[in-house]
Amino acid sequence: MKKFARIVALLLALAMMFAFAGCNSNPDTPDATNGGENANGFEGRTVTIGIWGGNDQETAAINQLKENFEEMYNCTVELKVYTDYNTQIQADFIGKTAPDAFYIDGSMFPFYSSLGVMEVLDPAEYELDKFYPNLVEAFTDADGNVLCVSKDVSTLATYYNIDILESVGYTADDIPNNYADYKAFLVDLQAKLDETYGKNQIAAMTYNQDLARNLYILQDGNDGLTDAEGKAALTSDSVVSNMQFILDLVDAGVWKTPSDLGLGWNGEAFGTGKAAIMEEGNWVYGTLKKDYSDINFGVKEMPTYNGTQYSMSFTVGYGIYALSENKDMASAWIKYVTSVDGLNIWCSGAGCLPPRADAAEAMDVESDPVWAVHSKMTGVSVPWQLGNNLSIINTAYQNYLPLAVSGEMTAAEFLAAAENQANQEIANAG
Repeated sequence: MKKFARIVALLLALAMMFAFAGCNSNPDTPDATNGGENANGFEGRTVTIGIWGGNDQETAAINQLKENFEEMYNCTVELKVYTDYNTQIQADFIGKTAPDAFYIDGSMFPFYSSLGVMEVLDPAEYELDKFYPNLVEAFTDADGNVLCVSKDVSTLATYYNIDILESVGYTADDIPNNYADYKAFLVDLQAKLDETYGKNQIAAMTYNQDLARNLYILQDGNDGLTDAEGKAALTSDSVVSNMQFILDLVDAGVWKTPSDLGLGWNGEAFGTGKAAIMEEGNWVYGTLKKDYSDINFGVKEMPTYNGTQYSMSFTVGYGIYALSENKDMASAWIKYVTSVDGLNIWCSGAGCLPPRADAAEAMDVESDPVWAVHSKMTGVSVPWQLGNNLSIINTAYQNYLPLAVSGEMTAAEFLAAAENQANQEIANAG
């Protein structure tokens, strides 16, 4: 991937040498709600926005934003929908045909920021002081330049089945607020579940064998899981200790994957009553209401680990193409869709959280206890990022973790093997 990135960067650098210098204006979004004299010269022009496809609700929301923007500015918004996003948009970067503005997944931001394909943004101009700082940081490059504005976010929270817990003598208040007490609690809970429902019929708690779900625990107390060169750094004493904590819960039989239960994912395991507790993103809320409406559940904050409360966040931002001839329109689009009004339309329709606190207040997320918890987790969340080599490192992690779970490898051996595989692949890709 590094070799491809260098090719892209070289081609783009050559292209930018010949780009017109007059493409850098970023006028403020007008106060008017329609075009005419306040249309900032957008009348009759077209701005292209690169997105990936979504469900019916997401499609309706983006189309509403499109219609509103077109009415505001008497212009045309062309939505370019990619079916294989990262492959296709990289081809467009090489061909110098990328959209004026486009989605960038937070996990991919380090890679794209290294290519020089995005315009540097002025934080004040986009009101980034009103956004959650960790989400602004997620789209800030190594030189301190902000290159994208977050359009939404999803976080992890703790879901619990009220009826199952009460059937064995527990309530939500009994679920520990810190991971240090989880093992003892879950061992007792699992024993009572086995006694009441039969052995291995209901799991005390499900977990995921994906680095995106374990990152906040593993990097606690250290400088992260990559070094300054972007290589995997999984073998420090603190990472091994943190990994051992996870394996202890698995070894105790109180953390099971959905596949251990013969099911596909946490939402299915929880929704079918096969798990009493799960940590899951707010995307599961709609599934529970639609497909498992008989489940009586509650949601609480994530527990602390070593005295610090964490969650994971998954965010997507908008960037402006560095070679766009419509940077003024792209800028106005981003300002609108990430404004309080724009976020209300998008997040309410798409079922995600706003990346700024004033939008969360305007949307009254506190009125829904599930959304309220997820929104609160935004401020303490760790964005899902791991440098330019995230997919390589995560794949190596997933390849070897089952050997640690089965007892064929110790925590240290598993992490060393995963680090070695990842770094060999990184070296080969370079």
